[in-house]
Amino acid sequence: MRFGSSALVRRLSGVTVATAIALGPAIVVAAPSAEAYTPSPATTAAYQARVIQQINVVRHRYGRGGLTSTYCPRLYAWRWATYLARTGAFRHQSLYPILRTCRATVAAENLARGFPNADRVVAAWMASPGHRRNILDGRLTRIGVAAVYGRGGWTVAADFTRS
Repeated sequence: MRFGSSALVRRLSGVTVATAIALGPAIVVAAPSAEAYTPSPATTAAYQARVIQQINVVRHRYGRGGLTSTYCPRLYAWRWATYLARTGAFRHQSLYPILRTCRATVAAENLARGFPNADRVVAAWMASPGHRRNILDGRLTRIGVAAVYGRGGWTVAADFTRS
């Protein structure tokens, strides 16, 4: 398994922006084609809910408050994960629209691709310093998670904010 990550934290005009990327397994044996498997809306919702639940379990373990799933960061996560899954691209979106539209003072994003379930996504993020920093950032209070299945695997975006 190959795992790579990068993290970037910038302070611009009094606003903190943090990003991190997680890449799942680089080699997939006999992966189903996108046409061979289409998860139900319930499966997708369960995957997303499990990511949030596991992140909150970790946050509580480290004495941080839980994150609340809210519409605005969830919308940006959904749009971005859908774009990444459809195009095969894998990069961060600009967080400035999230800061502005969601009326947030801090925003962060974690991305993952290729993990078969939510538990593995969160475990991989916790094993990466940049992702871990975002998950455990006590300033963050809201989250939006989107998991989109396409091109034979899951693409996950988690957008974190503080109002």
